Amino acid sequence: MNKPRQVNSKRVTALLTLLQDDDVKIASLAMEQLLDLGHETDEAIAEHQESQDPQLRQRIHQLSSILLRRRRREEFLRALGEGSLTLWRGLVAINVLSDPSVNVDFIDRETEALAKAIAGGEPSAAQVAKLMKDRELRVPSEEILDMDLYLLDRVLEEGYGSAALLCAIAQQAAGENWPATIVMRNGRFCLLDGEHTLVEPTEGWRLTKLSADERVHPCSIKDSLLAVLTQLFLVSLVDGSLRELYHFGSLLAALNRTGLDALPYPLGKEDSPQVRIGER
Repeated sequence: MNKPRQVNSKRVTALLTLLQDDDVKIASLAMEQLLDLGHETDEAIAEHQESQDPQLRQRIHQLSSILLRRRRREEFLRALGEGSLTLWRGLVAINVLSDPSVNVDFIDRETEALAKAIAGGEPSAAQVAKLMKDRELRVPSEEILDMDLYLLDRVLEEGYGSAALLCAIAQQAAGENWPATIVMRNGRFCLLDGEHTLVEPTEGWRLTKLSADERVHPCSIKDSLLAVLTQLFLVSLVDGSLRELYHFGSLLAALNRTGLDALPYPLGKEDSPQVRIGER
């Protein structure tokens, strides 16, 4: 009855030996197989993370980091698929997936400070827009591809962010006191409240009163998250960061219910057509 367990234990021991190999290719192959073993790998990590062998300790920590990131990615996709993920928690999760060392408490404190500044009475579009301008949360005047524009902690710290994230920050800070929907108008992310007031972060938080029959595109949680992930994917592509390219590419592929083969080379096959992000 215990034979499969013993076989796995011997396999883990053998793979740990290969993990210490000076040949990086051999060590990488061992790590790849360890990542697929489940709880046996967890036990190995717990046992060897403080190893006296510096090379083994380093590779065990690397293995642990990869495994944690993979599990967080799976939790993110599962929560989104179940419909239990809010836009805000999704953006926080993307931030953590991009930078595991991110200070989530900082994000919460900064957002709570904005919420307190809005609290008291019934906030209006004008009040929300004024607060965001006073706090100097703005879209860069030049169109640039920068990962910092799509990560909550960097946006809250530096003041510059994409329109999608700024809309989400304003929406989160105002909460239920100012129910506003994230919409797309003329290819830009905006906020639209119940009084048909459009708030445009790209235009310095300009307010525009829309007629009741004017058409805008309401963005679902998935729409907004896909837009952010697409930009992070493009930044990784431009920067030539294969690790981040694979990371965000795998998320995009999963959200679009495709495999990595649907993405352009080097993630997919060399002759793969480019995936149309957002295609159902």
